[in-house]
Amino acid sequence: MDNIEKLLNEGKNELNKLKMPENMEDRLRDALDNIPNKKRKFHIKWKVAALIITILLIGYNVDTLAYYAKQLIGYDNVMNGTLQELNELGKGQIINKSCTFKDGSKVTLDGIMLDDNNLIVFYTINDPSGNVEEIYRDFGFMYVQGLFGVTYNRGGHGQVNEDKTEMKWIMTCDKPMFYERKMRLKFHSIDMEETGIIEFKLDRNQAMGHSLKIGINTEIEVDQRKIKIKSLIASPTSTVIKGQIKNIIELGIDKVKGEHSMSSDIELSIIANGKDIQKQGASMSGSAKGSRFNMSYDALPHDTKDIQIVLKSFSGYHDVKEVIELQKGKINKEMKILEQDIRINEVYESEGNTYINITTDEGLILSTVFLDIDGEKVEAEQTIEGDFEDIVEGDTEKINHTRTIEFKGTGENLKLDIQRIRYNKTYNETIYEYSIEQ
Repeated sequence: MDNIEKLLNEGKNELNKLKMPENMEDRLRDALDNIPNKKRKFHIKWKVAALIITILLIGYNVDTLAYYAKQLIGYDNVMNGTLQELNELGKGQIINKSCTFKDGSKVTLDGIMLDDNNLIVFYTINDPSGNVEEIYRDFGFMYVQGLFGVTYNRGGHGQVNEDKTEMKWIMTCDKPMFYERKMRLKFHSIDMEETGIIEFKLDRNQAMGHSLKIGINTEIEVDQRKIKIKSLIASPTSTVIKGQIKNIIELGIDKVKGEHSMSSDIELSIIANGKDIQKQGASMSGSAKGSRFNMSYDALPHDTKDIQIVLKSFSGYHDVKEVIELQKGKINKEMKILEQDIRINEVYESEGNTYINITTDEGLILSTVFLDIDGEKVEAEQTIEGDFEDIVEGDTEKINHTRTIEFKGTGENLKLDIQRIRYNKTYNETIYEYSIEQ
């Protein structure tokens, strides 16, 4: 019995040392094609040997077999958990096409993943000289180009190997238009004045589609601004919330009233089965229908039963017309601007300049402010950071931010002219709930 265990252990060690040749699949196919179409006889010993080898492979090398079942090799440290899972399942479309430059560097489009939210592009940059990072920087902006010259690129990330000869990169793009089929990965070498193009065809039969699409169309009002949550699309690679802030009619009304606001930060979270889904990114664009935003999160768990969308906070720029008369010294003057608390603690002079010390909520910024000094309007020179104070009032907790604004010059009659502010307000309110029937 000891001899058998010894034999099995030796066999295991030998198998662990084996490496799969890169062209193994082609060799196997050639060998199979050349086998005569007739039955072959095997001695009983060879059957037993084959069985032992099979047991060894399955029992001791399950990880190795799974490794070679993957679609894309070498991206383990670049992919997030969702993409790794999809890759393990063999999802995606293999491209495996390259473009080589005259200096020997090469870009290989390994494959893509396509679903209702994203086109994810996997490519490798090789440089035998060990300067792959410089090659990548030289390429500048890399993108996918479709019909009519439409470009797709939303961002990406990658990793370089230890000897600096290879970089694995994952680029995420918006889902191509329905008519796109023939596309190209395009990049340009500035130093060599060469343009690289790798053409490929989208095989929409290998697209992963969407697992869930919810038309929400829920509208909420935040600080006199209307936010519309239009839809949620949960695909195998990500979960995307699409929404809109204001419409063209409201924008027109603001202009007539002489007011203007640009909403810049809306913080939404998705909770599935009681757990937060990690946020991946966000984008905002303006159009004739108002400001549109997309927020991207990780894919939903397979066993998702209920979904909540929570409004965490809202930040925006608001034009205001507030002129505040000031006196020198410690004045502790408190006021409200658009329901936001502002306290002017002290006004003083030093070395020919005027300083105003203020305290506001942590999320409030006086983005455009002037000081009228004896009838002359002066821009702020700088803001000198101060202290942050944690304030607890009952069940409410907030952080106050104290800092000092410096203005060039001094005078007797001082007026603080606040033209624009940006503030952040925390809500933590559930604005939409959805249950999935199992």
